[in-house]
Amino acid sequence: MKKFLKVSLKFQWKTILIIFALIIIQTFFQMEIIDLFSAALTGVKEQKIELLVKSGSYMLLYTVISMIAIYVISFLSTRVASNAAYTVREKLFHILMNLPDEEIANFKISGLTTRSTRGMSSEQGFIVMILTQLMLIPVTLVAIIYEIALIDGTYALFFLSSVGVLAIIIIFRMKQIVKIFFRAKKTYGKLNMMFLSKISDIAGRIPFNKQEYEAEFEKACENSYDKNVKYILSQYYLGPILLWGLYAIVLITFAMVNSGYTIGFETDSVVDSFIILIYVAYFVSTLTVVPALIDRWPRAYATSVRLEEVLNLEDKTIKSKNTANPKRIEIVEEDVSWEDKGIWAERKEISQKFTLILKDDRTKVIISMILLMISTLCMVYAPKVAGKTVNLLSSNVNSSNDVAIYINLALLLVLYSAGYLLKLTPKRIMGITGEKVAYNLRMKLFDKIDAVGPGFIQENSKGLIMSRLNNDVMNIREFVSSKFSEIYAQIISIVLVIVLMMMTDFRLSLIYLAILPVYVISFYLCDYKSKAYFDGHQKHLGRLMSYFERGLSNRDSFHEIGFKKLNQTVIDYYTKSRNVTNIMEPVTTFLTNASNITVYMAGVYFLSVGEIQLGTLLAVIMYGQLLTKPIKKLSTSMASIETAFSSIKRIFAIIDYQKDE
Repeated sequence: MKKFLKVSLKFQWKTILIIFALIIIQTFFQMEIIDLFSAALTGVKEQKIELLVKSGSYMLLYTVISMIAIYVISFLSTRVASNAAYTVREKLFHILMNLPDEEIANFKISGLTTRSTRGMSSEQGFIVMILTQLMLIPVTLVAIIYEIALIDGTYALFFLSSVGVLAIIIIFRMKQIVKIFFRAKKTYGKLNMMFLSKISDIAGRIPFNKQEYEAEFEKACENSYDKNVKYILSQYYLGPILLWGLYAIVLITFAMVNSGYTIGFETDSVVDSFIILIYVAYFVSTLTVVPALIDRWPRAYATSVRLEEVLNLEDKTIKSKNTANPKRIEIVEEDVSWEDKGIWAERKEISQKFTLILKDDRTKVIISMILLMISTLCMVYAPKVAGKTVNLLSSNVNSSNDVAIYINLALLLVLYSAGYLLKLTPKRIMGITGEKVAYNLRMKLFDKIDAVGPGFIQENSKGLIMSRLNNDVMNIREFVSSKFSEIYAQIISIVLVIVLMMMTDFRLSLIYLAILPVYVISFYLCDYKSKAYFDGHQKHLGRLMSYFERGLSNRDSFHEIGFKKLNQTVIDYYTKSRNVTNIMEPVTTFLTNASNITVYMAGVYFLSVGEIQLGTLLAVIMYGQLLTKPIKKLSTSMASIETAFSSIKRIFAIIDYQKDE
């Protein structure tokens, strides 16, 4: 991957440094918000109510700064990823068009086409993930270790060593998973080659044995299904187990507080313990991206290796014999397209198509959704128990001898364990279901291209059909395998959190409820504005695939100027689609932070007048974080939802194709 990153990011290191600096700024102000909350809590004991107004004002200011930093980070990350894709595709095209024939013969045209288009599109998403989420983890860890060390250095060392052990386990296991994924990745080449072969025969009106074609393609599909299921079984449990381990650290912290470890039972010490828990919980919320990273890393690494196979051949290029007067490759604009409808009618029909895709596995999907609901309920009920525990700690001088506290800690362990373990079965079921969906769609597409016929599949439009197989099918598979269940769990989590939060403290809960209508409206506006851009990106990615395939089939007629124009069009649509959806994260951050600040200040005031206990405030704050996490995840899932919808439209435009009489 080093070669790929060096080529793609070579001239963008200044922008990356700016992104890193902004991540530091974002993290700094997030830490400052928690520090100000700590100061406000301390002020309760000293009856300095004026601290509430001052602390709240600074918190709001820091939230605005964080929001601006997050949007600029997203904007610059999209720009870096877009430039990387443009640069690598341009270099790949130049190399492939100017390699000696004997070098090109070592590759399959279908493989070169997919790695240059679909493969590079996947790498774009991975680069954005690195810049916006992966780089945030070490910065947040360093900041939190520093802040905790100021309170309790021994606990800071314990926390750091625990995270280090978990990181080593993940890194070791990921090396094994990458090897397994390479075996699955190799099966795609056979599928692409056979699909392209059939398209070429239809375009050239070459007769073929349909039964023999379908039998061989079905065998290749089954092989791909088997290999990918083995890959899923090798990694589906890793993300939930990691997060369970992190929450176990939080429970150990509770036990340490209860046993009096380095912490007495004075008010200040209880506040310090409370703030440590908030820091740890904030770090855990930062790591919610890790399961997605675990899933994305093997794919990104395998794709980068395949791209480097071509990039390493740059020194073998020769001067093209046709550069003096190259012919332009014309790609037809016509495509088998979905009928334009209003947004609500379109969404309704797409939902029906999605239900049809899952029809054969409806029972398994329902079981998965039920297990996810129980898992979410366990996770959502845990803060209520945690709040009761803190109330016992703060009100009972002899808490280390209080059996009720240990019962609550045991209950927390059971709830978190059940919450994460119950996620394993749905993750496994939906992962395998995604592979089955891909299998069925591949078979339907392979059969349906007969109906499309040579009238549409011209010599220069084969890529428009082929892109359905190796781009749109893969998008839908990934959505079914992971995103669909995640989105369902996020929605269920929001509903359950609201209910239990209202039962904990009605007044503080209303503050969080106020953001939901604003969030829903923002989500709808972004969905409406970005739909056309996502559709355009998928369409032009197919046209780019046609250009690659056509150029590789007849390298004497390539035109790099024409390729640059089409490449830029794809990048433009990608950038516009992401810039719209990127607005959701800073908006969500501002709304949730503003709610958290209001709850902090209102909670501190209620503490000062004795209307609530510290544990009640902790429970509401934890519920606020539980509410924030799914809302932010839904915001970041928006690109996946739109991409999946566009892919469903493109695939069913072929599957439902009817010839005009």
